[in-house]
Amino acid sequence: MSFPHVIKGKSCIIADQSGSGKTLAYLLPVIQSIRQDELEGLAKSLPQSPRLIILVPTAELASQVCLLFPSTTNFLLYKSFLSFFQVLRNCRLMSKSGVPFRSMIATGGFKQKTQLESLRNELDVLIATPGRFLYLVQQGFLHLTNLKCAVLDEVDILFKDEDFQPALENLMNLALVTTQYLFVTATLPVNVYNKLVENFPDCQVIMGPGMHRTSSGLEEILVDCSGEDGMEKTQDTAFVNKKSALLKLVEEGPVTKTIIFCNKIETCRKVENALTRSNRKVLPFHAALAQDLRVANMEEFCQTQPKDSSLFLVCTDRASRGIDIPGVDQVVLFDFPRDPSEYVRRVGRTARGAGGKGRAFIFVVGKQVSLARRIIERNRKGHPLHDVPSN
Repeated sequence: MSFPHVIKGKSCIIADQSGSGKTLAYLLPVIQSIRQDELEGLAKSLPQSPRLIILVPTAELASQVCLLFPSTTNFLLYKSFLSFFQVLRNCRLMSKSGVPFRSMIATGGFKQKTQLESLRNELDVLIATPGRFLYLVQQGFLHLTNLKCAVLDEVDILFKDEDFQPALENLMNLALVTTQYLFVTATLPVNVYNKLVENFPDCQVIMGPGMHRTSSGLEEILVDCSGEDGMEKTQDTAFVNKKSALLKLVEEGPVTKTIIFCNKIETCRKVENALTRSNRKVLPFHAALAQDLRVANMEEFCQTQPKDSSLFLVCTDRASRGIDIPGVDQVVLFDFPRDPSEYVRRVGRTARGAGGKGRAFIFVVGKQVSLARRIIERNRKGHPLHDVPSN
């Protein structure tokens, strides 16, 4: 659906469910178009002037997108990011096709000096978070005169980043008027759609068949943790009930890989402690951890293939935003998401791709029970979630 429009250089909104292949839906035609310009002598690689810029909400997603590109220079990555097997496989397939583009990422958490040195080399593709992109442009380290295409991946999440609006304004003001813009998302709230078409009225909207739906291979299981009638209802009792439900689930038998989502870092730590005391292998993944530890934990979670045991990744929504983790058998929403649209991202970490299978256990208390039922029903019918109140 996307290839004809992207190849022609048309600005597009590309929206479909998690795991549907949106990254390749924009990368493949853009790479082909850039390569064709190069072969015809219409453009070439220049220092500090990428031909493709991809803005993403997190450093983890930046690294995954970067791995899709074969590069003749070193990636600005920790070696452990190479563990994203599915992405690396795509990278190798593209390398065999003879498209050796020079790529790098620019995010917080990595050495700024090394990033600036890499920018001085010839560059085709830059993957960046909004804050670092803004810094590079404002300090004169990055020029947009050679820019052919700008991709805003997970654009609905980007709009929540305080650096995104000024980053987008700089992008629009400094790039050529012929620059192509691609907006990619798994959910398309009305307010985000309105902002996009206001600034880009000629944008082609490409809505995939799975939009506002969860995967057909996903089994959603609602777990009411409200407790018995007459019991005191507090946050503490809710946590105890959910912890008991989680431990009962864990004891049912080994499941290769499980992602457990919590709303707060504090809850992540409590869940981690509870599972560790039950002699389970647990890997935390949240903003309170140093980036190198997050990277190491994600690497281990992606690489490990336990046969007779279970592996748990306990995280905040940081792991639900566009990252493709292979082989996740189930997810547990230990805390119900504050934003209903985040529900789609969390459960979308399993049952990914064609024929993908997986289970999602949704722990709910009190009024969350009816809200969760409404969300599940709307997903089955393909209705958008942006008008479902989060409270």
